[in-house]
Amino acid sequence: MKARYIRVSTGAQNTARQEEKQAQGERIFIDVVSGSTPFKDREQGKKLIRAIENNEINYVSVSSIDRLGRNLYDILTTLEFFKERGIILKVDNLGIESLIKGKENQAFKLIISVMANIAEMERETILERQREGIALAKLVEPIKGVKKVLWRA
Repeated sequence: MKARYIRVSTGAQNTARQEEKQAQGERIFIDVVSGSTPFKDREQGKKLIRAIENNEINYVSVSSIDRLGRNLYDILTTLEFFKERGIILKVDNLGIESLIKGKENQAFKLIISVMANIAEMERETILERQREGIALAKLVEPIKGVKKVLWRA
């Protein structure tokens, strides 16, 4: 059976773009969680892993590799889990599958290692911009909710 794994970081984000690629009969797993959370620790990630271990799933598709995570080690660990169990992973935006006739696709391996590194770099860039924004906001306006206390003798 085929499955589609979908992840968005916040409830304010829409999953429709990822869902529109769903093939008929594909089982859907949707997580609303940061990409920095390890795949195996996500609610739907755990369910997908169990379904794979129970031989219910043999093919997983994602819209892009960063849906699996934003941490290189976690992405590679997840890919290794899929490979060990003979799971074909299809990455839609690259139009490539991990296995061809049961054998590892070397082009997939090369492209995914580069894309996984890019996903991790994007996460670091997001965090750096966030830190810069917080520092700038602190310079412009003091943190709200903190009252100044004056001592009288």
